[in-house]
Amino acid sequence: MDLRKRLAGINNLNKKKKQDSAESRKRFSGILPEESLINLKLKKANDEKWPVYIRDYTDELAIPFVEIPSLKGFFTKAEEASPKISEILFLDTETTGLAGGTGTLAFLVGVGWFEGPRFISRQYFLPDFAHEISMLDYLEELGKKFKVVMTFNGASFDLPLIRTRALMNRMPDPCAQLVSWDLLVPGRRIWGRSFENCRQQTLEKGLLGRQRGSGDIDGALIPQTWFDFLQDGNPELMERVLHHNQKDLVGMAEIFIRVVEKAQIIHNYPAAQDSWVLAWSLARICEKSRQNITAGQWIDSALNQPGIELSDGFAHEKFIADSIRILKRVQSWKKVQFILTKAFENGLKDAWLHREAAILYEHRLVDYHRALGHAKLSEEGSRLKRLEKKIQSIKKGKLI
Repeated sequence: MDLRKRLAGINNLNKKKKQDSAESRKRFSGILPEESLINLKLKKANDEKWPVYIRDYTDELAIPFVEIPSLKGFFTKAEEASPKISEILFLDTETTGLAGGTGTLAFLVGVGWFEGPRFISRQYFLPDFAHEISMLDYLEELGKKFKVVMTFNGASFDLPLIRTRALMNRMPDPCAQLVSWDLLVPGRRIWGRSFENCRQQTLEKGLLGRQRGSGDIDGALIPQTWFDFLQDGNPELMERVLHHNQKDLVGMAEIFIRVVEKAQIIHNYPAAQDSWVLAWSLARICEKSRQNITAGQWIDSALNQPGIELSDGFAHEKFIADSIRILKRVQSWKKVQFILTKAFENGLKDAWLHREAAILYEHRLVDYHRALGHAKLSEEGSRLKRLEKKIQSIKKGKLI
């Protein structure tokens, strides 16, 4: 093929692309998308050239508290805000991909807030890329009414994405003035040892007894569903996306209520209704907020739970390490001895355990012979020599 034919072929290809682009714009600006949006129960929020479309929901949720107690230790940045429940904005996005960056668009932003026992959900939907500025304007105005923005694993995705999109449109970050609380953090801290994972739907099933039904959609299918909707206007799968987003918002609100319930009981020692694993988790949360005495009480609660003898609690190396560390801070030496004894009875032989036992018996319980036995098993040469010297001094009747 000579050069002229090759250039002609390239020219024809460029013409085809322009025709396809024009046809695409025509399709997006025609009546079909408007009808499809109405079928999705979406309505215009304004009459601007590039309007944003919204859909509202109302759910009645039981709120078993009047004020939110201190959530220090549950959330990072918990001390930066003390909101009323009505001052928290729940947010969840559906996007064109999970890669993030400038090429990813949030085509659906769901937000929710409490008005008394009612939980109001609102979805901002984009029927095309050009409508994004209107949506960001609405989010910025809405954000002024709240102190905290609540996400689920959104501190590392949803919020940076919105920030990036605002920057791309030369607009301020709509959530910049809000303190970010991410529910994944307390989810892991409270229930990370109770469930197989801490995905939102796992917590909903374990805490709320609710499992998503057949009307839900796999998150991996959501980006392509939006692109398909722009092409054919078929609302069937897009309705599932809207349903999925709304259920995410309500689920976040209910999980947050469960977090607050745990914050309420954290000082009510002991909590007999909780498992030893949950008592252990609450002890760690108290430790993070430097409530050492309360942390020690929750470890004591875990040790007194009926199921712990039948479980692998005393063979659980992490539980033992946490318990020893917390109890040492409150100088509860007999309980440290109890935990170490149980660990050895359950077959644990780690060198660090014998080192802890050697320290306990040498410095706190002053039993040098037991300390010596554990020092041998911990293979600490300097401690071994020191203990042998102390024992020889005692035998000779000398003061140590």
